[in-house]
Amino acid sequence: MKKNPKTKTPKINRPLADIARALRRYETFFIAGHMKPDGDTIGTALALASLLKRLGKKAFVYSREEVPANLCFIPGARRIVVTEKVRREFDCAIILECKDLARMGDLITPDQVRTIINIDHHADFNPFGAINYLDSTASSSAEQVFDLFSFMKIPIHCNEAEGLYVGLVTDTGQFQHANASPSALRMGARLLEVGIVPDHIYDNLYASNSLSSLHLLGSTLLTLEKTADGKIAAMTIPRSSYRRTGSDVTETDGIINFAMTMPAVVVGVLLRETEVKGQIKVSLRARGTFNVNAVAHHFGGGGHKKAAGCTLTGTLSSVKKTIIDFVVKQGV
Repeated sequence: MKKNPKTKTPKINRPLADIARALRRYETFFIAGHMKPDGDTIGTALALASLLKRLGKKAFVYSREEVPANLCFIPGARRIVVTEKVRREFDCAIILECKDLARMGDLITPDQVRTIINIDHHADFNPFGAINYLDSTASSSAEQVFDLFSFMKIPIHCNEAEGLYVGLVTDTGQFQHANASPSALRMGARLLEVGIVPDHIYDNLYASNSLSSLHLLGSTLLTLEKTADGKIAAMTIPRSSYRRTGSDVTETDGIINFAMTMPAVVVGVLLRETEVKGQIKVSLRARGTFNVNAVAHHFGGGGHKKAAGCTLTGTLSSVKKTIIDFVVKQGV
């Protein structure tokens, strides 16, 4: 029988074997993902923690920042420890979706663990771990951990399937983004077979908006502007918007996607002021062949070809001009 030409290359199996060996060898595990945690980070971390506990291990999930309210329904989410620093030591740290420990919020230092496992699906990954599972063809970290379950021949329990499905559906934009690959869709089908209830997950993820978040969305949409040719759309969120609407930064998720709802737009930009004076967070989205990861990388950030981000110093207006000018130079 001929092999499917789209089958992942054998090199992917080696880190899976190394990870499986580490999971069975060590006893205590630190698990964390990036700051401003999203569905993929939280859902995948909780599925991993559940897997480890089933193996008789002690696993703890940490976050530098609060878990968004719409993710607290995931089994185990309310047991995530939110802290600025973890003091204890562990046999192994599993870091999800981070280019380095700073992206995770420097919750721990390398001397607090014997081994670091680095799992990342972003295009600009960095092999900082002793074991690095880096696969930019994966739709999400959830898909990478789903493959780990398969490799270890461990059946997925329903609570784990729910976390992995959250990671999958949020990172693929409800299977609408370019990373909604055949393997991602097969994974979704397999998780449905385990017994998850997709409408329950949808209601929690996308039908639980607070009034303040909708007021923030309305306020931000009023700032929406397009370049003369209509190819770039940009929105801004000053700190005053949070005070005026009674919202906070956790309620900005998904706003950037509204910039991409106009058919002529190739690149969408959302800029928001942070608590640090002069620091501007930039979120980027793209359609077609334009690569916003290259834009983010130029400014010290990263992500995916169609979704990326970076942080710049300046004012909302100055950073917006810098980003738009650079995007134009890249031939949008």
